[in-house]
Amino acid sequence: MKRSLIICAVICIVAALLGWRESKQLSSKKEANAKLVREASALPIDDAQMSKAASIRMAQRKEDLAMKKKVKALASDCFALLRNEGGASAEELATLRENIKSRLEELDPSAIREFMDEFNSNPDVNSGMKSDVNEYVINVFIKKYPLEMARMMSKAPELFSISDESMPERVIYDPFKYLVYYYCWMKKDLPLVFQCLAEASPEFQSKYISETLEYYGDTPLRRAELFEEMRAFASTPEQVELVQGQMSNLLFGRPDAKVTFIEVSDLLQSANLSSEELVAATKDMEKKVRVGETGQWLDWLAIAEIPDEISKERTFELATRWTEKDYLAVGQWLNSSPDSPEKSAVASAYAAKTYPYDPENAMRWIETLPQGAERTKALEAIYQNMLRESDAAKEFASEYGLQR
Repeated sequence: MKRSLIICAVICIVAALLGWRESKQLSSKKEANAKLVREASALPIDDAQMSKAASIRMAQRKEDLAMKKKVKALASDCFALLRNEGGASAEELATLRENIKSRLEELDPSAIREFMDEFNSNPDVNSGMKSDVNEYVINVFIKKYPLEMARMMSKAPELFSISDESMPERVIYDPFKYLVYYYCWMKKDLPLVFQCLAEASPEFQSKYISETLEYYGDTPLRRAELFEEMRAFASTPEQVELVQGQMSNLLFGRPDAKVTFIEVSDLLQSANLSSEELVAATKDMEKKVRVGETGQWLDWLAIAEIPDEISKERTFELATRWTEKDYLAVGQWLNSSPDSPEKSAVASAYAAKTYPYDPENAMRWIETLPQGAERTKALEAIYQNMLRESDAAKEFASEYGLQR
């Protein structure tokens, strides 16, 4: 009992000491803070500095008000010009247009945004007037402030009549599309184009990146340049996915271009693509290669650093289209090519396509295929083209164990 009392007493003493120490620390902090406040209050006020700051704020306010007044007058004059209520002559209109253009050229990006807001807030502005104003956007603002305009247009597309819907009466040319065109085609400044895209929203990046192919990718050399700029642009996972979605069209050019095997294979080699990029670059390639060069592409796929399953898929697609166009050439390729997974994929596609008019030869090639995916794929393709309820279809399905 005595021992327990001693322990309790010790605990109480320790607790009291701890509480006293925390109280002292808190008191010290309060005194230090109070001292800082007193010292700050005792500092002399620099009237000159306060006056200077107030003058700066006042000057800024006056400048902002003057800018707003200037922009408001400009928007009003621009509307009056486009409406032409006074019936001005062609010469007078030309002079007025030059005056408006000169005043627009004086605006900085913040004033441009103010002008577009002011002009579009007028309820009497119609689509034709918006089209005319976009001509100034194209010929003045975009050429002077490309980066700022890219950012502005993507944040407020409605001010520039940018939408996915067609405009009534008059077509309003998309100024962001013109920006891409102007710096791709006219100025040949790809780095600036992708800087502008980087300033825009993800939606705009997705919508307009394909325009770079249309305006710049007209030669293998330019496509190589474009490819490098696209890769440099892709700094986020979303942008990487976006760029990979463009790779096939970028490397093979427009669908109607049908570039040569040498051009594309050289570009693929020089680009040093990763396996993932090669998969993206060869998507839908059967629609883009020259039919007469399909054999070369099949040989290329056999040694390309592409996952086996994807390589077989690409091979089957190429061979299917090749057989449709020139089955004799496919047969010659099969007869002269060594055994390989790619050859099996070609034989599978060839057999499936030729069975309706040469079943004996088609089945001969199917018999060369080992049990597995390629053989089953060919047999199922043949079966799918048969009349399901016919005796021949039932017999075929039963013989090869296919589900009806």
